[in-house]
Amino acid sequence: MPEIAIRMTKRNHNAFVHLLGALESQGFDLNELLITKDFREILNARPKVVLYSFFTEEIWGPLREEVRLLKERGALLVAGGYHAIAMPKHTLNVLGFDIAVIGEGEEVTYQLLTTLKRTGYRITPELTKVKGLAFYLDGEFVFTGFAKVEDFWRFPPYPESVRLISPMEISRGCPFRCYYCQTPYIKGFRMRHRPIDQIVKYSRRMKDMRYITPNAFAYGSPGAILKLNKLEALLKALQPLRKEGRRLFYGTFPSEVRPEFVLPETLELLIDYADNRRLAIGAQSGDDAMLKAMHRLHTVEHVQRAVEYMIEYGFEPVVDFIVSLPNETPESQRKSIELMKWIMRKGGKVRVHYFMPLPGTPWARCKPSPLSEEMKKFLGRMAAKGKIEGSWGVQIDISRRLQKLIEEFYEEPIGYHGRVVSLC
Repeated sequence: MPEIAIRMTKRNHNAFVHLLGALESQGFDLNELLITKDFREILNARPKVVLYSFFTEEIWGPLREEVRLLKERGALLVAGGYHAIAMPKHTLNVLGFDIAVIGEGEEVTYQLLTTLKRTGYRITPELTKVKGLAFYLDGEFVFTGFAKVEDFWRFPPYPESVRLISPMEISRGCPFRCYYCQTPYIKGFRMRHRPIDQIVKYSRRMKDMRYITPNAFAYGSPGAILKLNKLEALLKALQPLRKEGRRLFYGTFPSEVRPEFVLPETLELLIDYADNRRLAIGAQSGDDAMLKAMHRLHTVEHVQRAVEYMIEYGFEPVVDFIVSLPNETPESQRKSIELMKWIMRKGGKVRVHYFMPLPGTPWARCKPSPLSEEMKKFLGRMAAKGKIEGSWGVQIDISRRLQKLIEEFYEEPIGYHGRVVSLC
């Protein structure tokens, strides 16, 4: 039976598919792994090591019971993902994991697994030589540094020996540093991109070609500017695959675009080269003061202009908002309501999210502002009519849990560029 298991879930599927491609390309034999979404299969196999990856909001699900059952059987548990990176001591001391992977996982996971195999699947001083880990050694907390993979494209997005597929990560990092978002602080402030030839090569495995990127229209640039020639070169290179019957979805799920990048020239590229006629953008607020406060670095005017361009060119705008932002006033919420109404009148869709203080961000310790009576009535009325999408009701409960968690167990996180300073 395999000595190492990968605990796949619906939410960590994409991350593990990419990680398995990286492991295999460094010479790790994937036949040595039990890769499954069936927890009972892992339990019955009694592996020596089990790898997890999860978001903070998942810690209130079945995770803790799974950890308890595996620890009873003597398994060494390794956690990666956003929660482990932002809250490694909580991951070890409270959740019960033995090792937390801190940073980008392609190289550190390979080094960790090969070291564990060599040392009998125990925590030994050998692990101190592996950058990107947190663990306890002889009762002392050890942090070996933040693991960075500048040239993530050195690793293929998919494994060859295991038939697994996911949307492909083509860009990593974000320069805008929105205070509520984990991506820039964990993935870095500069966008890096997978080369076009690789994207084309691996896109052949997808029936519907979809990509993971924080800003799809910034392909080929450091992230804050549009390089139209690079974007067009990518979309053009994918056309032979469309002719073979694949569909290309770009700038929509599971990625989005920033509103100031939505221009006639970028929309014309999608008309010529892509199949989607929906485009997802983040507005987040209808108040310029709030946009400035959260470090969005765009304005309400950018959002309105993007929506008007999309309607003009035949695209359905899908626009995201966050409500109950820190220090958001009833007047700010009224401005968001007005912008939402305007978008819906134009023919766009609105998705609403409730502010959740995420570990590892500058706003991790911030409290959501109360929903105004006007906003409550508006959201209820629009949801009943099916005019607004989103899970803000569920997110209110998650937000409360996150606030309590951070009050009890806050850790000053180390990100891609060092210490992440709290702004609350």
